[in-house]
Amino acid sequence: MLQVSGITLLQVETFNYLGLVFASDGRRNKEIHTRIGTANAVLCEIYRSAAAKRELSNTTKLSAFNLVFVRSTPIAANPG
Repeated sequence: MLQVSGITLLQVETFNYLGLVFASDGRRNKEIHTRIGTANAVLCEIYRSAAAKRELSNTTKLSAFNLVFVRSTPIAANPG
């Protein structure tokens, strides 16, 4: 425990601040898992709201796929 101006502060295992997860051991594993989970939830929502709809044409679905998945894929560096 730490005391500041007579107030006792307790140590916690993790602390969330501005969307970042700080861990007492200095590792970033929990933050990485949180970000992956958030991204997964967004992608599932996109699939549920767009890809699974029969009302949308295949062209529209393909455009959404290219926008979300293809453009977000890192481009390999040109070795030449």
